[in-house]
Amino acid sequence: MKILIADDDRTIHISFAKPLANSGFDILHSYDGLDALRQAQESKPDVILLDLTMPKLDGREICKQLKSSSETKDIIIIMLTAKDQHHDRLLGFELGADEYISKPCSIAFLERIIRKLTRKKGAVENP
Repeated sequence: MKILIADDDRTIHISFAKPLANSGFDILHSYDGLDALRQAQESKPDVILLDLTMPKLDGREICKQLKSSSETKDIIIIMLTAKDQHHDRLLGFELGADEYISKPCSIAFLERIIRKLTRKKGAVENP
């Protein structure tokens, strides 16, 4: 299973990439919004960990574009961000995010959410 970490904070990549790789996930990295959108469209990861504030294109616009395309609408998007206001969460879900998690979060919690969402997706795709 491929996970794209889309965040301009290198600490997030360092904190999550190795533990997720050790759990069997293939990890892709993106540090700006345009690259994240390009990688999502080309690589079609199973899951994107998406920050809201990134250079070149923000996470809201990335989520909106991916969820409005028939080729990428089924990618699971987990917004992983420091923006924790109610209106930020609401907007994230309105744009199509599958989950919204506030930073910081533990790798154990994040992995549990990833597995839960991918199981749900598998159940829907394979009834």
